[in-house]
Amino acid sequence: MNVEAISGLAAVLARIDAATTSAGVIEGLTSFLHLFGLRHLLIARLPRTDEGLWPRPVLYDGWPAEWSEHYTSSDHFSHDPCVLRSRVAGKPFLWSELSRERMSIEQLRVMDEATEFAMLNGLCVPVYEPCKAPAVITVAGDRIVLGKNDLPVLEMVSTHAFRALQQLRGAVGESVHKELTNRERDILSWTAAGKSAEDVGCILSISKLTVERHLSNIREKLDATNSTHAAAKALLRGDIHL
Repeated sequence: MNVEAISGLAAVLARIDAATTSAGVIEGLTSFLHLFGLRHLLIARLPRTDEGLWPRPVLYDGWPAEWSEHYTSSDHFSHDPCVLRSRVAGKPFLWSELSRERMSIEQLRVMDEATEFAMLNGLCVPVYEPCKAPAVITVAGDRIVLGKNDLPVLEMVSTHAFRALQQLRGAVGESVHKELTNRERDILSWTAAGKSAEDVGCILSISKLTVERHLSNIREKLDATNSTHAAAKALLRGDIHL
């Protein structure tokens, strides 16, 4: 058991509770995760099994940028064994707990290629809420120091941070100004200029699937019904310029 983490548990929970922004919550959570060697954090909603493409919002993307792009362009989501396990698991699990003998070639490829981006092992914390799509908090690193007795503590802090993020999002309502990333601004700018997802992918040297995922996240952030609506809202906010 990580004694340093346990001794600082009350402090990190208080820090998360005191945060007034999503960034503050994430800072509190990541500072705690780093004590275990967990460096790369992703918080996302999971789509229904019949939706295929990953349309759910990514609440926080702290994955290595190159891995995030590769994961999406390779359609790894459709074969990710961590996603499959997160849909049915009632408790947190380590990536290393997944049986490689039972994985398909595509699933093994996902796990093996993750190691090339300093993600040798990781932890998934499934989150379930009434009347909402399931979510998962997944965090990884290349040298994690984690025992079975640490999992309940990590689950508590991770879900506490997730609830805090949800409360902040709900408290400010739909008027919240959700910042677009630089990549999202680039994609929306080209979309507003009349380029198709395939065209934008060629211009930015990313896949069409990656462009579509970004556009989905953009529409979610701007509460837009389609990409044209999103572009109009972004122009009014000053996020993009024609």
